[in-house]
Amino acid sequence: MTSARQWAATIALAVGIFILITIEELPIGVLSVMAPDLGVSEGVAGLAVTVPGVLAGVVAIFTPVIAGSLDRRLVLVLALASVVVSCVLSVIAPTFAVLLLARLFAGVSIGLYWAVLAIVAVAQMPPHRAPRALTVAFSGAGAALVLGVPVASWIGTHLGWRTAFAVVGCAALLVAILIAVVVAPVRTSAPVSMRMMGRAAADRGVRHALVLTALMITAQFITYSYVSPLLHSRAGVPFTSIGGMLLLFGVAGMIGNFAVGMVLRRSAPLGVLVIAAGLALAILVLLLAVRSPASAFVVMPLWGLFAGAASVTVQAFVSSEGREVVEEGTALNSAVFNVSIALGALIGGRILDLAGQEALMIASVVMLGVALLVVARYLRTTPTHV
Repeated sequence: MTSARQWAATIALAVGIFILITIEELPIGVLSVMAPDLGVSEGVAGLAVTVPGVLAGVVAIFTPVIAGSLDRRLVLVLALASVVVSCVLSVIAPTFAVLLLARLFAGVSIGLYWAVLAIVAVAQMPPHRAPRALTVAFSGAGAALVLGVPVASWIGTHLGWRTAFAVVGCAALLVAILIAVVVAPVRTSAPVSMRMMGRAAADRGVRHALVLTALMITAQFITYSYVSPLLHSRAGVPFTSIGGMLLLFGVAGMIGNFAVGMVLRRSAPLGVLVIAAGLALAILVLLLAVRSPASAFVVMPLWGLFAGAASVTVQAFVSSEGREVVEEGTALNSAVFNVSIALGALIGGRILDLAGQEALMIASVVMLGVALLVVARYLRTTPTHV
């Protein structure tokens, strides 16, 4: 029987990833109030998402190698401690340059946590409970979209964006202490080597998964990183209501996260096809039909339904199509996922400043169209999926 302590440890891990996703995407929700306060354009302010994403990708790849035999629980505690440092610097940041320095610490924390979360979660439970442990631990990511980011956005628009960072920093400190107390120590007997990572990258299934993750997540964040100014200027949504719109997006995302399981049980590549098509449709509707708060109220949940299922779908692709190298493939996919968030924010910022909001959404739809072509070809050329 699984003990209460084991469940408490797994839930603590979920709360930790809740904090990490919240701090990663917090600038998106407060972009329109943070940018003018720091004297930069909204496109430039998007670097607050780009910088940690790129760094997180690099850190995620090297963490399993550098950590060696170090207790993976301590890696998680260090990750949350880095969140605290990031938030403190964000609260006192007098300039955008200092804020970017703060976001470097956020990037380190994201990379560290994502790299070892799965290993620590599985080790908290008996072997037959491993799938359940992973499900519970990673549920914190979906919950962050439902509660963390919208609540932080609401705090940022009503009480100030610095207050939002302060609240997340306090929460990170408490969760770091909780993980140190309730999570069992975890050491690996066979650490991952860079040669193993290279072998995984050469696997056909993992290779396609990485390409699809890069295309879909970059496309998603080209537009989503600037959803706050987009909703305000294009749909006339007041700044004080943007948090509510993001909440709708997040609730729908949580539903999509579980609903896509029915498709994934049949075929993970088919699931990717469905999610890519759904994202393209939602952003196309956003481009063509959203002109008022009422239309945004309808489209945001549609978008969230597919966006919320993206991460679990691409991870399922890695697990089903790269079965011989799942651990290494998962680490690589996590790195690409985080870099793609950063790339999306960077590309979106350039497009927004140079060509405007319509070009932003068109770029996302085009990239998702390419992803559809890639996964359709994969389905046609892989016998088990024909």
